[in-house]
Amino acid sequence: MLLFLLVLGYFGYSYYQTEVKLETFKDTQAELNQQIDSLKQEVARLNDEYAYSQTPEAIEKIAREKLKMVKPNEIIYMIEGLESADGNN
Repeated sequence: MLLFLLVLGYFGYSYYQTEVKLETFKDTQAELNQQIDSLKQEVARLNDEYAYSQTPEAIEKIAREKLKMVKPNEIIYMIEGLESADGNN
């Protein structure tokens, strides 16, 4: 009888430990799934941003704003003393 109780206690304890580990793994899986979803959204956003950056409008915008390029026969007026919204002159 004592041996039966010891075996039953061992299996009960093992079952409890397994359930605790399983719950921990489920929590970890849920967190990882959230990270996966977040990263998928970030990848989609970056893909959209990359696709936009390849358009002629985006290339022109970058050339005008960052490289200060102009179209032929275009006149640009620079007013000294004023700063643009991003802090560049």
